Amino acid sequence: MIDDEQTYVLIPQGSYATGLEREAVDRIRDGAGAPNVKKEFLYASCPVHTEEIRPVMVSKRLVSRAEFELFASSAGYRSEAETDGWGWISLDGRWRKKEGVSWRRPFGGPADERYAADGRVPVMQVSWNDAVAYSRWISSVRGEEARLPREAEWEVFARVTGVPAFGGSVANTRTVTNQDEFIEAVIRAAGGELSPPGLLWEWTDDWYDRYPGGGDHRDFGTVYKVLRGGSALSEPVQRSREFRLRKCPTARSPYYGFRIALVR
Repeated sequence: MIDDEQTYVLIPQGSYATGLEREAVDRIRDGAGAPNVKKEFLYASCPVHTEEIRPVMVSKRLVSRAEFELFASSAGYRSEAETDGWGWISLDGRWRKKEGVSWRRPFGGPADERYAADGRVPVMQVSWNDAVAYSRWISSVRGEEARLPREAEWEVFARVTGVPAFGGSVANTRTVTNQDEFIEAVIRAAGGELSPPGLLWEWTDDWYDRYPGGGDHRDFGTVYKVLRGGSALSEPVQRSREFRLRKCPTARSPYYGFRIALVR
């Protein structure tokens, strides 16, 4: 097994400023920098606040298809998409349920062949519940606590690995416009040392709730889980290190994946 120092980024214990000042979001909205993003998602990242983080190691790479396959085979696990018999796909700009779609065939089309050809490609079409099941299995295999990164941990990890701030340059993150370009971008990144945030939306451990001192919203609470990072198909502002998206724990799509955190 490769040394953890080569495969994980250590986030030292400490107090970290996370989130955004409202004025930063106002500037993005006033400058028409996020025309296709709902304002409640923009302001959910406010305000700046301090988070206390215990030592944690966040995996440099997203969990791969081959790793998830080993888990599913060893644990006899069936994903939620497999159990339900369908997954979500985006077709003609609209989200639709498609039968037979799962982490084994995340697109339900020709792109599945490219996805299946390289086991290093991040696993896709996984729900938060699927990701947690994998994390618990890794905990048992390693004999130590493994879980999804918490929001603050993910944000610090993103800062350390060079993800731009809200409203910052995203020149190093290629914007793609269709499914073929998307799968090519993910495949190109599969052999690298780091799965850069911005390839797939990444599940985190936290419920989608308001930040301390932030405004309220009907979506806040214990209904939705938080995804971070955006995908290669996302708007530039969604690929910033502070942007938060919320989905039900059962949600899955070809654009959702996850990485692992080890508690030190």
